[in-house]
Amino acid sequence: MSAKRFRFIVSSAEEAVKVLRDRIGENARVISVRQVEGTGLAKFLQAPKLEVIAEVVDPTEPTANPPQPTPISLDPPLTSPTSPTSPTSPVSPISPASPASPASPISPASTPQPAPPEVSPTGLTRLLRAGGLSPQITARIQSQPDWPELEKISPLRALTKIGIQLRREFQSIPRRPLGSRVAFIGSPGVGKTTALCKWLASDVFVRQRQSVVLKLDLDRANPGDALAVFCEALGVPCARSIPDLPTLAPDQSLYIDIPGVNPTRDADSTAFVEALDPLFTTSRVIVINAAYDPELIKRAYDFADHASCTHVVFTHLDELTHCGKLWEFILDRKLTPLFLSTGPNIAGDLEENIFETILARTFPEIGLETA
Repeated sequence: MSAKRFRFIVSSAEEAVKVLRDRIGENARVISVRQVEGTGLAKFLQAPKLEVIAEVVDPTEPTANPPQPTPISLDPPLTSPTSPTSPTSPVSPISPASPASPASPISPASTPQPAPPEVSPTGLTRLLRAGGLSPQITARIQSQPDWPELEKISPLRALTKIGIQLRREFQSIPRRPLGSRVAFIGSPGVGKTTALCKWLASDVFVRQRQSVVLKLDLDRANPGDALAVFCEALGVPCARSIPDLPTLAPDQSLYIDIPGVNPTRDADSTAFVEALDPLFTTSRVIVINAAYDPELIKRAYDFADHASCTHVVFTHLDELTHCGKLWEFILDRKLTPLFLSTGPNIAGDLEENIFETILARTFPEIGLETA
């Protein structure tokens, strides 16, 4: 009798049952359950993880004493599941079992007779759509040579391989370095000034760089004293006009905050381009609300191209259930993702691990260890 074994990490026994039922199959039985402590700072900031090792026996091979599922019972609260391990991977504690062929699909049938694979020819496509991936990204994944094989294996293994494909494509995109004179651009309400504050705080506390901030009015007022107060708290000079700018040292960065612009009006880009060119801005960051409809995000990308933007920041990630729609944009080669804003805290909630964050939020069942 052949068997496949899977290892995944969940936040509770209830989540483990759901993964077993939805991702691995009804024939899965639990081999072992144990708590796993985090490493480094995660050990103190996160609850221990719940590691589950499950086994799936090929139902097409008869057995005199079919194995009975082991009940799951353990302590709560933890993280998301990770990718399955192969039958030959070192797993402890675990009982020996004969390895199964990597290409053999998991069948949900409970009888010894042959049964169709768990995933129908369109099942994996439905999973990608459920994760929020656009038809364009889904079509690119389906065009890969291994797509037919992905449809035959378990959904968990298929998503793991797709995660690896996405990582490979993401890493192949050249990254533009951020210059020393950076303008933050965005529509009113997207969190443009908040994004600037987050990056400024990271400059001061993490990168230990000296910075200067310029808040411009252009052809309309750029109200609000919050930026000036925040700069004063950080000990960063904040100028309200170009003549007020102090002389920049060679190791200092200049961050420019301009009024909100409307991406549907060409006049907006003309006004600030004329204002920014004399300042010799080396980078222009467009700030986009990730909760916007994809068509609005595309419109912002078109505007960014017209305004010669180099980088992009996505805000309001905490308002998204799935981040799958963002793959189309972070895999775009025109703008380099700078960071993701995951909350309103102006001194934090900043995520620079773009790929890992979006993957984990798109398919939480495959976790951060997938790719």
